[in-house]
Amino acid sequence: MGAGEILLSLPSPIDLRLTVASHGWAHLAPWRWEPDAGCLSRHERIAGRLGTIAVAQCRLDAVAVHQEGFGAADDAAIAARVERWLSADWQPADALVLLGGDGSSDGAALIHRGGGRMLRCSTFYEDFVKTVLTINTAWSSTCRMAAALVAEPGGGGFPEPEMVLDYGEVRLRERAKLGFRAATVIRTTRQMLDDGAIDAAGDGRAERLGHDYLIGLKGIGPYAAAHCRLLLHDFARIPVDSEVVAYLRRRHGCDPAAFAASRSSWGIYLALGYKLARLREKLDAAAPS
Repeated sequence: MGAGEILLSLPSPIDLRLTVASHGWAHLAPWRWEPDAGCLSRHERIAGRLGTIAVAQCRLDAVAVHQEGFGAADDAAIAARVERWLSADWQPADALVLLGGDGSSDGAALIHRGGGRMLRCSTFYEDFVKTVLTINTAWSSTCRMAAALVAEPGGGGFPEPEMVLDYGEVRLRERAKLGFRAATVIRTTRQMLDDGAIDAAGDGRAERLGHDYLIGLKGIGPYAAAHCRLLLHDFARIPVDSEVVAYLRRRHGCDPAAFAASRSSWGIYLALGYKLARLREKLDAAAPS
């Protein structure tokens, strides 16, 4: 490894490309995904300094991490960020049992290939805010709003909670163009800080971020709560939005409740099974004829 690089060993096989393909986060600022190079990077703030962290696959049990703007003393913090991105702390043994138990092996096969991980942001707070940015809007608008938050108030990285609060609802609505989401972001940021559910850096306390707590936040409905829980490795509920409803009607001829009932053998991994089925279709569609 060269200067500014570390080799990060992973506790189980993780495929970077499959993780990036798990959902759309890699296309939201400050992420940058280079598919030809297989490199995922982003601007990151550590101890008040802004730098860049990039990760590329070495083998299924290790990734190469390159940094610019940080020092060797920051290696542990950088490794922790990358591990969160890749959901490296999630162990798939129980999911393999349930997802392979109904005769459908696609989900289990993808997990064996290093899939099954959801790409996550550096903090729960960033995952939370970006989830809010997906509510009742087109994906292009979500991308635009995320880029606006990174540019200002983030100054090149994703803003920490107090940066968002200092920026204020008016500028979030009028300059970052968050619309009605501005009030939701300000209100929930303040409440989660006051409740101790997140800290000043935006790191979340999972035991305080249960589904009931999240859905109790004003402006957070079943879809957003389920999506945030999904990124905390709670796969019990599919985050149902209009796209999911349309897909299930088109592909399976049923609504989300009927789909869940037909996949009852997946148990608490219902959402993971659903995500892996969608990923399998995406991979098949992209494969050469």
